[in-house]
Order: sequence, then structure tokens, then C-alpha cells
Amino acid sequence: MTIKAKDPVRKAFASCSTNGTSVGYYETKGHASCAFEAALHGCGYSFDEDDCYGWNGDDGRRNCDIRDCDGKVAGCAVISWYRLPSGRYEFTGYIA
Repeated sequence: MTIKAKDPVRKAFASCSTNGTSVGYYETKGHASCAFEAALHGCGYSFDEDDCYGWNGDDGRRNCDIRDCDGKVAGCAVISWYRLPSGRYEFTGYIA
């Protein structure tokens, strides 16, 4: 099953970004990862466990496969982060 353009998971996932939404800046990269993962789980998807770890450094970008409930690749998440001078993280994520 491929994630379609109007699938609600796209909006749920993007709403975890800190780009002007109600989400504040994240204390840690782990907090952000959990938020994005929760958005996926709420719509019946999950990150590929072997694909979406190792978010090293104060800034970066990862592409992570998204799997459906049958374990098949359904899409790809693109996530980027930047550590602000305050120590908090700004995250942007979308489903490609």
C-alpha cells in the first residue's frame, strides 16, 4: 500500500514539524522522533526500525522508510533538524 497524496498521515506527520505550527521546539532529538513516530502509528504506519536511527550531530537530514501494517514500504519520510543556540531542536518532516 502506497501512501496517497490525500492520506491523513501526511498532515499528521507534517504537524510534528516546528515550522510555525503549534509544536514548540524539541528538547531532544528523541522527543521529536517519538512525536513523528506517534503520528505514523496513529494512522497505521511505522518507521522502518533499521532505517531511522543515528541522527547524529547538531544538524542533519535523514530519509526513513515508512512501513504499513503488513510490513511493506509505503512511503519515505524526510526529516531534517537543527540545534538552536538555546539547545532546543527545530525539526521539519514530510512524507515524500
